[in-house]
Amino acid sequence: MQDITQTARQIAGSPEDHLDEIHLFTSAWATMKAARGQGFNPARLGPQHLIDRPAPTPEPTEMVLDRVGDKVRAIMECRGLTATGKRAA
Repeated sequence: MQDITQTARQIAGSPEDHLDEIHLFTSAWATMKAARGQGFNPARLGPQHLIDRPAPTPEPTEMVLDRVGDKVRAIMECRGLTATGKRAA
């Protein structure tokens, strides 16, 4: 029983590793509640209790600035505009 409780604790302690296996997380949570002698209503463990998928990592600022600068220069060239000043596109 101790092995099952330990495994359940590891699963419930890192829900982000089990995002695609919600049933596994729910079972682990139920196991932990049972080990404490508490009841468990799975209907109360809604999606708001689970961690959302992590967002993709943002691009570094330099990459964003380079990409935007390239786009601005391309638009300016299409419109026949000339950049003035040393910080212009």
